[in-house]
This record gives sequence, C-alpha cells and structure tokens, in this order.
Amino acid sequence: MRDPPIRALFVSANNPAVTCPDSAAVRRGLMREDLFTVVHDPFVTDTARYADLVLPATTYLETEDLFRAYGAYYVQFAPQAVPAQGEAWSNLRLAQELARRLGVRDAVFSMNTRELVRTAFVGATGPAAGIDPDALRTSGPVKVDPYPDGQRFGTPSGKLEFYSETLASKGLAPMPDWHEDPEETAQGGRWPLRLLTAPGYFQSHTAFTGNRALRRREGVPVAILHPTDAARRGLRAEDGVELFNDLGTVGMRLRVSDEIRPGVVLVPGQRPAGESLSGTINLLCGDRLTDLGEGATYQSTFLDVRRHESA
Repeated sequence: MRDPPIRALFVSANNPAVTCPDSAAVRRGLMREDLFTVVHDPFVTDTARYADLVLPATTYLETEDLFRAYGAYYVQFAPQAVPAQGEAWSNLRLAQELARRLGVRDAVFSMNTRELVRTAFVGATGPAAGIDPDALRTSGPVKVDPYPDGQRFGTPSGKLEFYSETLASKGLAPMPDWHEDPEETAQGGRWPLRLLTAPGYFQSHTAFTGNRALRRREGVPVAILHPTDAARRGLRAEDGVELFNDLGTVGMRLRVSDEIRPGVVLVPGQRPAGESLSGTINLLCGDRLTDLGEGATYQSTFLDVRRHESA
C-alpha cells in the first residue's frame, strides 16, 4: 500500500467512514493532508464530509440500469423514471467523461446503455446464456432458472461438497471445522460482551440515512442488552450508554430485551456518527481478517457497556 503511496481516493456507492472496521483509523486516513478524496454520492455522507470534492450522484430513479437480484433468481432492466435532478450525474456518465478526459479509449467508455447490456452477456454461460439482452428493456422482471442443465451446485462435482477438493487443493481444511483463534480468545477473556451487528428494520444500510421518514421509523441508534446484563451494570431502558473497548467509545441509547442472549450486545443498523450520542459502531471493530476468505471480523468484537457520562 506504500509502493507507490496512495495519494488519491475516489469513493462511489460506499461510506467507509461508517462501514469499514476501525472507523477511527479510517477517518484519520481521510484527514490526511496529502490525500485528495473525491466522493460521488446522492447524499452528504460521513465520508463525503472528509472529501476535497463532492460530486452529486443520481439515485436509481434518475438513471437506467440492469439489476441482478441479491439472493433471488431475477434479472431486470430498470428504465429512467425521472430526469437527473440538479447537477447529479450517473455512475456511467461520470466514468465515461473521466475516461474521455484521461484519454482512455476502451470501447466500453463510449457505449450507450443498450450496447453495455449486450456486452454484459457476451460469452455468458449457464442460465444467463438463455437471456435475450435486447428483450430485457421491455420484459420486466425475468426469472432465471438457476439449474437448467440439472446441475445443482457450482462445484466440480455438481454436488454439495461436505469434503471440498477445491479447498484441499489450496492447502486448506477440506472439511468445515472450528479452530480456536488465540486473539479472539484473549479478547473474550478481557471483555465480557460480544458485539453483534445486524441490519436495522428501516436503516439496513447507510444509504437509507438520506430518507428522513425511514430515519424516524428506525429511531435513534440503540444498543440492546439482556435484562440480566443491564441489571448487573445498573442500567435501565432509555439510559444513555457507552460501548467501549481498546479502540474507543461509542454512545447510544439502551434498549433492554430478553430476545438478546446474555453476554451479547446487539446494535442494529450502521448509523452515521451524528445520529448517536457519540461515534459509530464500527469504531469498536478491529481490522483483523478471517482465516478463510480474508473477510472482516465484525462479529469477533468484544467490549463492555457503562452509563454515558453526559446523557
């Protein structure tokens, strides 16, 4: 990451100042005087407040796009519902204009939406190969048969593999198993509560922060404790509380519920720092990676809860 050093950052469709682990370190990085940051977003997010340049982005209603379902088997072309508002540009328009000014001549940077949709299906295999890209514009949602040839899984054997030859070939354990993580064990010994973060009902993602009605329905950011854990700390529902560990302190309102198991604190939704009593929850999450897949270890965060000093 230092050869060459990063001197410019372009952020689109993301809010790293809130969503990345160890968000305090992320924010310190965004404050670097030698880093030029551009944010392309429909809203002034926490990340945008650190930007040298903020470019207004269109919402999904102001542009046309092709959507593949997340966790389902549908694909759909979405036409533009309303003209782009103000000075907002779509991702496509911005990318193509940047390419033009930088002298990048790849064909995709001069294609229109219809041509891009066709290109997306070039060389398609499996279920996607049966889709007519030109028909998508008017066909509405199209359900894709995920197993047209009878193969049930995308593994070499076509079966659910309890024993994975693919993992074995990479020198990894071929069977799912649990191995103690020394650092997690040490953290769990120091701090009595494990943090569990999950999407909120009306604020499942920071993109919904721009919708005032959804913010009101979700309410203020809360931490939820089991009654036993709350009583042990002398806390009651609606108290201002601080969640803290070695990385920092976050202030929220307390909710008490026996739906949460003892030893766990649940924080629903990723909320901007300005909505809580102080901070944002991923400030408390370390930047270690998982042993398989190198993902973030949000749910391996340990902490404690106390009464908020000023609430």
